[in-house]
Amino acid sequence: MAPHTAKSAPSHLTEFDILKASHKFLRNDADSDAGRPSAWNDQLAKKYYDSLYREFALCDLKHYKSGNFALRWRTETEVLDGTGETSCANTRCQSHLSSSSQPALTTLELPFAYDEDGQQKQALVKVVLCPRCVRKLMWKRRHDKREANDVLGNEFDVMQDISPQNVDELANQSSWKPGEEPVDDSADRLAERRRRRRSSRSRSPTTKRDRANTPESSAHLHRRRR
Repeated sequence: MAPHTAKSAPSHLTEFDILKASHKFLRNDADSDAGRPSAWNDQLAKKYYDSLYREFALCDLKHYKSGNFALRWRTETEVLDGTGETSCANTRCQSHLSSSSQPALTTLELPFAYDEDGQQKQALVKVVLCPRCVRKLMWKRRHDKREANDVLGNEFDVMQDISPQNVDELANQSSWKPGEEPVDDSADRLAERRRRRRSSRSRSPTTKRDRANTPESSAHLHRRRR
């Protein structure tokens, strides 16, 4: 009986594997290494690149809340069908496939920043989106703008509270001085006001009415009546 051996994985690469490793979002003359024979991998990647239509791009807005999105160029079949030009370019949108009832579409030119071969690159890419996907595309920027406005609003409120007039008032009412950390001495001020109130009562002059209500005055009046 022949011993059982595990089937080893194929060592050769498929064309799809080669395309993933060699494909570039945008190619230029330097990528072709003019004057030098190009490898078969590069020839295959360039052939696929030349078959793409780069007037409009398709996008994937799955991670739109993080501000990240994916772009790719259209194939010949997608161009003939009008996908991404007469329909929404978001591949996850219900309006992505061409139909007779398309919403109003907007053409945008996006500054697309991406990482390729360990290098940061940028390109201006045109996409066609429906109103719902336009809002998704702009969601991150508007969200950050609202948060920035909230922070500025809070800082403005603090600056209003510590205006020059309030600084002078705080300096007169407490031991706090400009340039020092504010100290909450409201409890000490309250105790001081109570002490002064009790002291003022003890020093206040006695009126005739108050003297009439004292025990000595009552006894004196009683003797006079007798």
